[in-house]
Amino acid sequence: MGNEDMERASSTNSPVIGDEKMEKTPPGDSHAAYLDPSVMEEDYEGKPTEEELRTLRRVPGKLPIVAYFICVVEFCERASYYGVQPLISNYVNRPLPEDGNGYGAPPEGTQKTAGALGLGTVTANAVTQSFSLLAYALPLLFGWLADARTGRFSLICWGVGVFGVAHVLMVAAGAKDLLAAGTAKAPYFISIYILSVGAGKFCLLSMECVEAPQPGLTRVFQAMFKPNVSPLLLDQMTTTVPKVVTTASGERVIQDPESTTERVMLWFYLLINIGGFMGVATSYSEKYVGWWLAFLIPLLLYLPLPILLWFLYKRLILHPPGGSDLGNVFRILGICFRRGGIKRIGRHGFWDLAKPSNIAACGLNIQTFWNDDFVDDVRRTFQATGIFCFFPIQYINDNGLGAAPSFLSTMLTTNGVPNDVINNFNSLSIIAMAPVLNYGLYPLLRKLNVHYGPVARITTGLAMSSIGGAGYAILNYYAYQQSPCGNYGSSDCKIGTGVAPISIWWMAIPFAIGGISELFVNVPAYGIAYSRAPVNMRGLVSALNLFNTAIAYAIGLACSSVITDPYLTWDFGGPAIAGGVLTIVFYFTFRHIDKEEFALSQNKDYHHKMEGTVNVVGENELNKSANRPAPISENEEMMISQKQ
Repeated sequence: MGNEDMERASSTNSPVIGDEKMEKTPPGDSHAAYLDPSVMEEDYEGKPTEEELRTLRRVPGKLPIVAYFICVVEFCERASYYGVQPLISNYVNRPLPEDGNGYGAPPEGTQKTAGALGLGTVTANAVTQSFSLLAYALPLLFGWLADARTGRFSLICWGVGVFGVAHVLMVAAGAKDLLAAGTAKAPYFISIYILSVGAGKFCLLSMECVEAPQPGLTRVFQAMFKPNVSPLLLDQMTTTVPKVVTTASGERVIQDPESTTERVMLWFYLLINIGGFMGVATSYSEKYVGWWLAFLIPLLLYLPLPILLWFLYKRLILHPPGGSDLGNVFRILGICFRRGGIKRIGRHGFWDLAKPSNIAACGLNIQTFWNDDFVDDVRRTFQATGIFCFFPIQYINDNGLGAAPSFLSTMLTTNGVPNDVINNFNSLSIIAMAPVLNYGLYPLLRKLNVHYGPVARITTGLAMSSIGGAGYAILNYYAYQQSPCGNYGSSDCKIGTGVAPISIWWMAIPFAIGGISELFVNVPAYGIAYSRAPVNMRGLVSALNLFNTAIAYAIGLACSSVITDPYLTWDFGGPAIAGGVLTIVFYFTFRHIDKEEFALSQNKDYHHKMEGTVNVVGENELNKSANRPAPISENEEMMISQKQ
């Protein structure tokens, strides 16, 4: 079956009742061998023995050339996106600088910040938070759409088309005449009419309800792209079973699917973070040239995307849509809440209320499309991902509540450095510290027989993010103390230099601490979730992670009215205090997992060390399931980084 036929093949969902296996594999499609027990149990050439599994070194297999091209596609998208994202706050918040060049750049030799619309901090925060909120809410919809209706590649192509329109409108919003006349809002807001087709409109938490800003259109593409690219990349992996091979040096090693996946995902996330640095180029462009160049650079980075996708189409392994279990998950939740109510959450028997056997025994006329085991799979997934509930506070402390860090940066002395370039220290710290942890700290602890379990690592990350949040609060306190405008220093201060005599480079410290905290939090958290949640529920694991990140942005959006002068110090201090308390609660709630994971790690079929980029965890004694997802849903686990 060709790619086009495979992508468009109809699914064959076969809902059943009772304990029968739920089969969702379209004709002509097949499961990945590593997640198919029937394949793994059969004999094949090079299959390692139990002794070889315990003793031989594991190495990655050869990566197909299309995998590198998909990584380049991701780089183009991330570079074009992160070239625009850091600029939103200045564009919406600050007015067009007086005595500037007319394109939004401030006069040279001053401490002024680039600006355009001058709508103030409250509206700017609402725009930036709603912008990000869409990124982590809409992928649930578009991920389901790809699995159940369109396939991944088709949705990516539609997203690229939408993204192109968004970039053209952005460049138009940087036109000198429009900025001078105050009509740059038109191209900046007009994309809402295109966005309304897919995502409607939303109210900004200011004094009025306005149409969603132009970045919302970018977010539609973002939502189409985010849930589909990394699974598409993993679909291309040809190393599907562990196999004993001999290297050129004569060493016998195991060519391992998990190691191969780790290798390709390291490339993937490396290019994501490199693409994230494109904000440096656009930030300097806005400050020294103007908005037209700052928006043109991302457009130029976007242009290779259609060509790359056209080149890749006939060369990709594409799974047809095979249906999604996400709808059944929501139906199960609805039945449990309807029959048991909120008071029964967490109590014994809450999930049993949605089992077909229980419904039939009670004589209820409720149609079900799942079996009893599927309900147990959902229960186990929510239990395994309970740790995610603590992540909104980590994300808030990591990046600041709403756009508060951006507003803080406008109060500090820049001496020619764009105020929105400093947040790149978050990505820089990740790139710098990941090798230190993977090849320094963690191997040293293992050599010393120190068990530094996943919960201990997450606790470390939560504590570090709280320290970073406290760092923001301290900086803001002194900025208010020393600003010529006092507690209103971020509100377009025009007294003297307009800024406090504190270098903006001090902000690099909390940004870097927050970035490093991600390494301690995200990776082991996904290791826990994927080793304990059923293998057919990995898409739900990713959905729950995205949902918790969306909660962090929803909190920032809801707090828009207070993310402004003179409340910024407490906007940082409050979450830092809450984060410190929740760090202690988290550790004492989940510390038992460290002992369980250590025992599981001693098994011969479990070699996930929970460091570096999360591997695809095969089936083990905790995550086995009788139900199988459609093949298109098997690689939906690689969402460990919010930067993806």
